[in-house]
Amino acid sequence: MNLSPAAVQFIAVVAIIAGAACFYLGAPNQRWLPRALHASSSLVAGAALLFLGVLVWSQAVQLSTAIFATLALTMLLFITFPFLGALRAVVRNAHE
Repeated sequence: MNLSPAAVQFIAVVAIIAGAACFYLGAPNQRWLPRALHASSSLVAGAALLFLGVLVWSQAVQLSTAIFATLALTMLLFITFPFLGALRAVVRNAHE
């Protein structure tokens, strides 16, 4: 199957977002779920999805670019996820 570079990059970004979300949801201070996911399983799943994202992205760009883009996107997501959790709490409290 021959996918376009845009489709490959989209799949890679989705895998990276899912991997970063697994890491976040396994953290004890996460604010999305009532209880954090099991730490070791979310760590393994998150690492596997981030690695998958790098592998998929390296099909469209050079490996060094894929690694850099994965790390940059992961840093952005690790900053964004806590704010989304706080926003969810504010919206939930405003409706009560």
